[in-house]
Amino acid sequence: MGVHVKMVTGDHAAIAKDTARRVNLGTHIVLASSFLDKSDSEAEEALENADGFAQVFPEHKYRIVELLQGKGHIVGMTGDGVNDTPALKKADAGIAVADATDAAKSAADIVLTKPGLSVIIDAIKESRKIFQRMNSYAIYRIAETIRVLFFITLSILVFNV
Repeated sequence: MGVHVKMVTGDHAAIAKDTARRVNLGTHIVLASSFLDKSDSEAEEALENADGFAQVFPEHKYRIVELLQGKGHIVGMTGDGVNDTPALKKADAGIAVADATDAAKSAADIVLTKPGLSVIIDAIKESRKIFQRMNSYAIYRIAETIRVLFFITLSILVFNV
């Protein structure tokens, strides 16, 4: 669907790689410490090439979101705990899972009411339909306005009013 998923976890890198392999994500997992000391441009490049991040602390999550946004990406972040609230707030689309804490739910833009992440796929499909309808309507209104202006201009010229 054109969405690039990156895993962000506090778990050890070996666990993150195994989990990523099991859910068919890429297995290029980077430790959070590998990009913290780098300049923004170097860190952005490291984040761009990584499939996920392991041994991440809450402040690292915020920095990951910030750096990806700095690279021009639209970032969605899922979370369930108080430690996720800064990153959920910073992300373009913060998504709290069904059993999230109240703090995570209040920081998120979207709160999932059903367990699992498949609801996100449905939300992406529905939002794309809505965007297409809005785009079609805007094109229609612009075309109608041009048609009316053309008709009025032509009438003025033909009838010399």
